[in-house]
Amino acid sequence: MFQCTYCNSPVEAGVQFCCQSCELLSNWIKSGASPLKLKPAISAKYEKFNDDGLGREFNFSKCPVFKKFRFYIEGLQCSSCVHLLEDFPSFCDSVIHSKLDFSKRTLTVSVKNEFKLGSLCDAIEQLGYSPTPLKEASDYEKARVLENKSDLKRIGVAAAIAGNAMLFSVPIYAGLEGTLNQVFKWISFFIFLPVLFYVAVPFYKKAWTSLLVRRINVDLMIVFALWAGFLFSAYALILGTDEVYFDSTSSFIFLILLTRYLFKFHQEKLLPKNIFTELFERDLFEVISFAENKNLVYHQISSGDTIVLKRGQLLPCDSYLVAKEADFDLSFLTGEAYPQKKHQGDLILSGSRLLNESSQMTVLKEARASQLAVALNKLDLDSSGKNQIQTLTDLVAHRLTVFVFSLAALFFIFTYKELGVVAFTRCLALITIACPCAVAFGTPLAYGLGLKRALREGFFVRSASVFERLTRIKRVVFDKTGTLTSSQLQLVKTFPPDVSAENKSLILGLEKNSLHPVASSLRNLWPNSEVQKFQQVTEISGAGIEAEYNGHHYKIIKSNADKNLNTIQVDFSINEKKTVYLYFEEKIHPEAAQAVDWFNATGIDVMMLSGDRRSRALEVSKKIGIRPAFVFAEQSADSKKKLIAQFNPCLFVGDGLNDIPGLNEAYVSFAIKGPFESTLQVSDIYAPQKNLNAIYEIFELAKKIQKTMQYNLLFAVLYNTVGGILALSGFINPLFAAVLMPLSSFLITMHTVWRLR
Repeated sequence: MFQCTYCNSPVEAGVQFCCQSCELLSNWIKSGASPLKLKPAISAKYEKFNDDGLGREFNFSKCPVFKKFRFYIEGLQCSSCVHLLEDFPSFCDSVIHSKLDFSKRTLTVSVKNEFKLGSLCDAIEQLGYSPTPLKEASDYEKARVLENKSDLKRIGVAAAIAGNAMLFSVPIYAGLEGTLNQVFKWISFFIFLPVLFYVAVPFYKKAWTSLLVRRINVDLMIVFALWAGFLFSAYALILGTDEVYFDSTSSFIFLILLTRYLFKFHQEKLLPKNIFTELFERDLFEVISFAENKNLVYHQISSGDTIVLKRGQLLPCDSYLVAKEADFDLSFLTGEAYPQKKHQGDLILSGSRLLNESSQMTVLKEARASQLAVALNKLDLDSSGKNQIQTLTDLVAHRLTVFVFSLAALFFIFTYKELGVVAFTRCLALITIACPCAVAFGTPLAYGLGLKRALREGFFVRSASVFERLTRIKRVVFDKTGTLTSSQLQLVKTFPPDVSAENKSLILGLEKNSLHPVASSLRNLWPNSEVQKFQQVTEISGAGIEAEYNGHHYKIIKSNADKNLNTIQVDFSINEKKTVYLYFEEKIHPEAAQAVDWFNATGIDVMMLSGDRRSRALEVSKKIGIRPAFVFAEQSADSKKKLIAQFNPCLFVGDGLNDIPGLNEAYVSFAIKGPFESTLQVSDIYAPQKNLNAIYEIFELAKKIQKTMQYNLLFAVLYNTVGGILALSGFINPLFAAVLMPLSSFLITMHTVWRLR
């Protein structure tokens, strides 16, 4: 597998960089130059943040070595913004790490201790964005509201200008001549000026940033079209000719602003804001009150309240059980599917699901402070992580922009003598209609909606880049025990066939406190047998359990005599004399064979890793359809990790508890169960309440996301190609082009929402 020299993203053979940004950044680093020159004096509006006391209030870092700040970022438009802001450390030596959450519009930056908050704000603004430092969740909401108000003001002004400019243009189009013709044109000129000096300011910032980092972006194209239309119209106005396009240019800017605002509105409405919220926001919880019981949403429940939890509800808060006893499904937290009985006074963690009709709980910690909420907040669901498809989208947008500019310039040069000013109007129509906003908008929306759908269907996906990586998978590697087979063992026979009550009592006494699958199986098989009480039980590391009692030595240990057997043999001995032989088999998950068949049918190789003997591993592989050549038995955790590294790019499927090295090493890792918090830290995809069928469900979703983006790109290219031909042929004037340009963004947004919602 070949990787980008700068960012390590996958690239084709012989290609050094995945995109132009990486090539430029790599060259800047090698030359020691930086596109960002920090000014000696910072802006007055950020000067107050250089106060050390105020800076400490915004510092999220608990480490004395560096500081961490969080910002709400105004002006984000597309995935190119992600590349620029996440490459911040390349632009500024004082920045250690930078991470952007595109869906929330929040940037987290780690900096050296000597770098002050005000200087950091100023540096971000130099890149073309307006940062608002955040202290708490309420600050984020305030910043979001302020940005929306600012956007709506600009849209309102642009709408008023476009409407009035059109109002004064209609009589001219209808044939008005003479003095009033010129008066109306000059009125349109003065009406248009606020578009240049107020409405279009955000475009200027982004265009300047693109020049700063030596890239042509969408906003540079918009600024060019805006000023070209204005200067050409002003020149025509002075000469007294009819080629005045203040109305179409102002409409062009208004429609772009409106499209971007609607895109952001859809993004805020449809993309996941917080996983914990997604889990609980659709449920109401009955809370006991002195006056009357109330039905509240999870964030209205306070510490000390008494909740009446109903059957099937997930508990939103860490709470104590008030009822005498209750049964809970803890699979969401522990990965174990079987119910657990809790007793009065026991602490029940958020995420536990009640299995009884109803039960009362006293809240210890409110929802946002629960262990589950803290764990989920650590999971990064950044919908804008850099990946190959998104890089492709940026590349298409960049090349399309360069191509359109070049085509317009060539067309003007070769046709000006013949067409005169008409050549310019056609070039302006081309630049207007072929603006690649739709290409830039579609990708982050598709990934965000994919993440939301995955969460709704029970998948916790670490980042949007996982979907792209899934489409590159050539092999699926299963861990056997706990993944293809159940962690529970089934006792298939004993010798002697009838185990005496006394021996059952002794065996259960030895296994009383053991969590081993053998112990669990025996306890479930002999639930009514008496349990012998031993004063002291000693574990034999990796082998079994032993104890001394009344002068006798008792031992239950895994046998070495089953090398050629497909069962697991456990021997019970008294005073080193083997008394009972127990034979166990692993239970194969019923959906395992179906999952293997699906991958085989799609041309993806299926492999299996196991720490068991080869004969036992082959017996399992035979039942579910994995070829013997793809079975690797007697593997340690370290050897499994090395094999996975050799198999990459592969998907490794483990149980999340015993497979941490493999999950960390795999190109994509998938955990079906395991303790919630620790499993989230090591797996790319976690599906705690699903079975093996979930694996190809997430593959299908990844394919759907990829196809959606491919259709978006194809539509945008075809739309711009046809529109560009019509514009250069004179069938579309600048005014009509201004209407058609945002229509492509609207159609792509609606198509993405329709396919992935």
